[in-house]
Amino acid sequence: MSGEPAFWRGFLGRVRKLLDGGPLSEDAFAKLARHFGDPDSWAVYPDVTPALDALAERGIPLAIVSNWDSQLPRLLELRDLARYFRTISVSAIEETGKPGAEIFHRTCARLGVAAAEALHVGDSLRDDYDGARAAGLAALLLDRRGEHRDVPDRIASLAELPERLGAPAVTPRAI
Repeated sequence: MSGEPAFWRGFLGRVRKLLDGGPLSEDAFAKLARHFGDPDSWAVYPDVTPALDALAERGIPLAIVSNWDSQLPRLLELRDLARYFRTISVSAIEETGKPGAEIFHRTCARLGVAAAEALHVGDSLRDDYDGARAAGLAALLLDRRGEHRDVPDRIASLAELPERLGAPAVTPRAI
């Protein structure tokens, strides 16, 4: 077994082992796979849609660069978020991922921008912030929990992003 099923089976098996040392049954794997594939299992932070609306109004081309599986584009579509993005680069589809430079460079090429013209925002210090900067992009660390106060280019909420880019600030709303 290889690819995504092997990844998820290994990941969920390690989680189960950490919880109680037991094996992951076929039934538990099937239930968890259904759960992760259900768009209602995923919450959208209240700052996301207002920030995306503000950036879209300014005509800023947006993309997603994610270390995720091939279900992400469908999940974004079902959560009505895919419409904001010109391209969605997912590691499982691209067969490369963050922090490597290749996925960032492919995404910039699809947007028609040079890496030096792009800003990547993400919540992983290693994969997003350091990875994007090493690939030649500017980067902001989304630090919702305030765990990386030593990082100068950080935001606590996506509501800060439009103002950082010269657009009016946004007020998060529940969705």
